[in-house]
Amino acid sequence: MTIEVSVIMITYNKYPQNLYSLYALENQTFNKKKMEVIMVDDASTDRTPKLKHYRPPFHFRYIRCEQNVGRSKAKNIGVDAARGKILIIMDAEMILDPAYVEQHYKLHQADPNLVVTGCLRHYNAFTVLDRKFNIEQVKLLRQLNRQKNPRYRRLRIRRIFRKYPKKRLFTKRNIAQLKYKKYAYPAPFFREIIERHGTNYEGYHLAYIFVITHNISLRRSTLDKIGPFDEGFKGWGCEDWEFGYRLYKHGVRIVDNPKVSVYHQEHPRSFGAQNKDGLINYQYFFTLHPDFEVGVQALCWIGKNLLEVNDLVVDYKALARQYEQQYPHLIQSFLLLFDTILTLLVNDMPVTNLLNGSETMRDPQWRDAFLAELSQWKASGEYLNLLAHLEWLLSK
Repeated sequence: MTIEVSVIMITYNKYPQNLYSLYALENQTFNKKKMEVIMVDDASTDRTPKLKHYRPPFHFRYIRCEQNVGRSKAKNIGVDAARGKILIIMDAEMILDPAYVEQHYKLHQADPNLVVTGCLRHYNAFTVLDRKFNIEQVKLLRQLNRQKNPRYRRLRIRRIFRKYPKKRLFTKRNIAQLKYKKYAYPAPFFREIIERHGTNYEGYHLAYIFVITHNISLRRSTLDKIGPFDEGFKGWGCEDWEFGYRLYKHGVRIVDNPKVSVYHQEHPRSFGAQNKDGLINYQYFFTLHPDFEVGVQALCWIGKNLLEVNDLVVDYKALARQYEQQYPHLIQSFLLLFDTILTLLVNDMPVTNLLNGSETMRDPQWRDAFLAELSQWKASGEYLNLLAHLEWLLSK
């Protein structure tokens, strides 16, 4: 029977969360004979390798990398091994709603030019108790424990932490019964954007940020058209945004599926390392695509939000279309400023003196031309929001 859907699951030291994710895939309403799951183990040092003996009702393939190759390479390995017409790419700690595969498959049958995300109905769930949880995770767990359980049935968290370094909360049967919802709480991505622009992200020019491969789906033919994940990204973050940006530039429709839920299983996290990796990778992303829609997110690290920067994209695009010949230095200045901001942040330096931040902007001839264009723009009274933000940056 033809494989219609390939689920590509990348994992690194996520046992037993990845086992729960596999159990949830066994509960899918989609025809399991037409579905395969490819688990790419990126050199895990925990008990993940034992999953090579896993025997589910769907086609299953375990691929182990003997050395850690990183998120992009691991995804590409899974894509290369996939046989399905529809690809679902997910992190190994994601539990998918039983109707997830069927719903996504139907969407791609109705419109072949889609990438479907799962951001609005995204939840975090505690399925394993781990002594390495940070303080915020323990607080959330205790809060859920109080809210969702009668006093006599509450988890004795301190006792469990003393006794076990890692404790499973559920059995395979419990996963089929959806009991993981008991310790879940809503954690949607970018809810305020979806509330304003809808699940089709109409009028939102940074829709690529929703292409987060904790769970997405797209046609194999679409991926072949735009190419694999860029393997230049190191550590955590942005390889999926860069992939999403190429989809966006190729005119692929990015939409969210609000009909099915996804559950990210809590695991120990190091936010400091992730934030640093994310900055370095974002700068790399901007070097690959030195476009306003990419660089403008640098402002989110210095106080702006994603709705504000979308308004700037609208103005910038209009300005560039109307005055490309008249304001070339102004148009270039935004990209130079974004690059300077990212460079300063990556090097843990204060975001100040931006006008002198790049060699180009320090050139007297370039600066004179830029200031003349800026004076002309001020006199025109046009695109005042964009102008105000440029002056805000220059004042730093």
